[in-house]
Amino acid sequence: MKSKLLFLFALFQIGIIASQNTIGLLKNSEKAFDGYTLFTPESNNSVLLVDNCGNLVHSWNFNGTPKLTCYLLENGNLLRTGSNGFEIRDWESNLVWEYNLLTNLEIRQHHDIEPLPNGNILCLVKESITEEEQVALGKNPNLLNGNLKSEKIIEIKPIGNNDMEVVWEWSFKDHLIQDYDSSISNFGDVVSHPELVDFNYTETDLNHSDWLHMNSIDYNAELDQILLSARTLGEIYIIDHSTTTIEASSHTGGAYGKGDDFLWRWGNPQVYRQGDESSQKLFKQHDAKWINEGYANENKITVFNNDSDGTNTFSQFILLHQI
Repeated sequence: MKSKLLFLFALFQIGIIASQNTIGLLKNSEKAFDGYTLFTPESNNSVLLVDNCGNLVHSWNFNGTPKLTCYLLENGNLLRTGSNGFEIRDWESNLVWEYNLLTNLEIRQHHDIEPLPNGNILCLVKESITEEEQVALGKNPNLLNGNLKSEKIIEIKPIGNNDMEVVWEWSFKDHLIQDYDSSISNFGDVVSHPELVDFNYTETDLNHSDWLHMNSIDYNAELDQILLSARTLGEIYIIDHSTTTIEASSHTGGAYGKGDDFLWRWGNPQVYRQGDESSQKLFKQHDAKWINEGYANENKITVFNNDSDGTNTFSQFILLHQI
């Protein structure tokens, strides 16, 4: 009797193994989009392309572990950020282009990038603001807590197989408003200027040096606009990409005539004093993206409102129509 039970148990185990999907797939329902999934595991140097059954369609090998993101380009090459900087590899994993911002320029790229139709790459990069610089920008000295981790966007143009050029940039520190020091040029009425960021907003994380924590960037070629997500502030923003770098640091110019102040923002009206806690809609969100043309809800925006620290214990996708 015991031997029969062991035999049946062995068959049962074999049946379970045979029915399991590959590469970690847990669920595949009829609601799934009929396509492929591209991802880069955090603990190794591979990028994997799988189908809806979890079958491996293709893989690439890169140098070092990833820095959170990869993109399959229109020409079939793969762009990935990693511990060794940017790499572009062809279908056979041959190296096409590489560049390390941190090693060459001491610029720290993080989280997301966005490949553009012209072959350039938009990058989220850190920008440090000293306490002295913060005071010069209108920071209330009572709120100082060491260097501030601010944010900047740079657009880089790959050159050859190991070089690049910065062709455009935008910085948060050029689009601040404050009502603390009237002697500084960015002094003004915060409520009347939702296109700017209140430099002394402190309702969340009073002593948080990472006051913005940008975690995604997307591009709309038809509008020539950039979509950004600021996790700490609970907001997403749209800015103009048609500006020159000089216009991008100002409040005039570009296709929309506003320089690179915000064209649109959503998620937490408390930041510009037009709401309270009940008005906040986004909590530590990620991955704000436009939906491409040809898909359901095309040109609308999706954002993963995942409250990653568990303050409000919920997780949801939000679909937005930009107005």
